[in-house]
Amino acid sequence: MAGMPQGGWVFDLSLGQSVRLDPGDGRERTLVLREVREAKDAVRGVIREPSVVLEIDGGTVEIQAGLYNLPVAVAGMRVDCAVTRGVAEALLRDVHGLAGDARIRCWPATGFLFGPKPIVYPARQRWFASMTQLGNERTYVDAGEMVLNPPGKAVYYHYGTDLGGYDKAVPIVAAVPGRVVRLGKLWAADETEDEYPRDDVVRIRDEHGWRYRYSHLDMINPKLRIDDRVEAGDFIGFLGQKGASGGWSHLHFGIRAPQPDGRPGQVNAYPFFAEAYLHENPGSLLACARPHQVAAVGETVRLDAGNSICDGGVIRDYVWTLQNGASRRGRTIETVYEREGMYSEMVTVTDDRGRTDVDFCVVQIVPPDADPARTPPAMHLTYYP
Repeated sequence: MAGMPQGGWVFDLSLGQSVRLDPGDGRERTLVLREVREAKDAVRGVIREPSVVLEIDGGTVEIQAGLYNLPVAVAGMRVDCAVTRGVAEALLRDVHGLAGDARIRCWPATGFLFGPKPIVYPARQRWFASMTQLGNERTYVDAGEMVLNPPGKAVYYHYGTDLGGYDKAVPIVAAVPGRVVRLGKLWAADETEDEYPRDDVVRIRDEHGWRYRYSHLDMINPKLRIDDRVEAGDFIGFLGQKGASGGWSHLHFGIRAPQPDGRPGQVNAYPFFAEAYLHENPGSLLACARPHQVAAVGETVRLDAGNSICDGGVIRDYVWTLQNGASRRGRTIETVYEREGMYSEMVTVTDDRGRTDVDFCVVQIVPPDADPARTPPAMHLTYYP
């Protein structure tokens, strides 16, 4: 871990560009960005599964960008892709500060991903207790995905991490120690007012200049003051649906940090969230059937639970229970829907210790003509505790 910057080594690479890196074991690797894959779907014309092909010491590996992926172990280190050019440009404003065709992050083969120790998981609830929207996932919970954007309007590939939860009930805590630099409509004297004022936001700045944003809070801890020092785990407020929440109760957690060319940009925090949760709940089995899927009537839909996590064990079985009554076995399955609507397909994973966990994949099926006026209804179900 010696010499690794907070959050890993970050490189914004253009196609064909290479970089040499020693992840701490005394052996340099050469990493080359060979290909960026950004195929668009036939229903909404958006990028569903951006990925890159990297050459590392002569071997190649394809890595999906963001979403529910953890870093891939390759060539004696761990590597991920945070965002690709097409996703960043679709936002129509400089959210990511991306200076190349893809952002690549690297870590040593072992040790924590975030730094000397993990962040604290900011929502005091169970993993995947409700709907989520993560880095590069097309926003969908508020039915935003169902609207075909006119030319020149941004496509919201979600940045930051949205954790759905029960309104006014889920305590939110500080993920890292730092100083309060925004409190609702108040900013610290040395903090730039870079967005419109809202009452539901807290921002904390750490010693490295990284900024952590907690949004849509129903209530902010009344004891907090601008310039206060908070420690990791300190109470920030309660999860809510205020501000630009889209009408659903959730925590929007965002990290902005200096990127390779010095500009501030969003940090894909999902690997740090998973690390934090497992650090606090060792040995967990965490099913993952996400991201959500969108397709037309009659189109084949692939359901994949391959991003499930088993800490300290091995997943032995995947069983899907579909809303049409079928039960299918396999990490990845395919199915076809004959009627439009919103479906919630359940996967049960079982590990070699006999433990089981369940997750759901939201599947939105639109009419064959993809008419945006005929959108399936959506529901956001939550529980607490």
